[in-house]
Amino acid sequence: MNQEKIGEEALTLALGGADDARIRRMSSLLLGRTGDAAAALPLVAALGDPDKGVREEAAAALAALGPVAVVPLIPALRDPAWRTRYRAAEALGRIGDRRAVGALVRALSDEKDHVRYMSAKALGLIADPAAGDALVRVLGDPNPPARKAAAWALGEIGEYEAALRAALDGEPSGAVRRAIRDALGQG
Repeated sequence: MNQEKIGEEALTLALGGADDARIRRMSSLLLGRTGDAAAALPLVAALGDPDKGVREEAAAALAALGPVAVVPLIPALRDPAWRTRYRAAEALGRIGDRRAVGALVRALSDEKDHVRYMSAKALGLIADPAAGDALVRVLGDPNPPARKAAAWALGEIGEYEAALRAALDGEPSGAVRRAIRDALGQG
């Protein structure tokens, strides 16, 4: 076994078992830099860490791994902990791989508004027209940030001017109205 592999195993152990959140954060960062697909599973598990900094670092590390992290990230969108689902959506958006579109569209119906928001944002980063109709439905979400993210995402995709105009007419939130106008190129 070479030193690099031993180092990765040590980082994985530290990520999963260190009491100090700073060590877990640094382990996430360094695992992401390895580029090794095997790092994806412990990083996905770290999305559920009790420390916000560890969760953020794990999401960034997964995004740094790129497309190899997509398949392990998709099941995390169904994790019982909403913060894990949120960070999984965030990482998938940063990666920008179209294989995540179906799972992110399903996450637009999540019970937690934060997850719906981040899923809409991720879909905007991917900008796949296959997500358009689902994002139009989010324009009616009870949560203004989710509606705002959906408007932005539809602007990134294009082709949804009529739906955006219809949403603009009845939108009570000024921030969402601005996002819709921006998506329409009127900002």
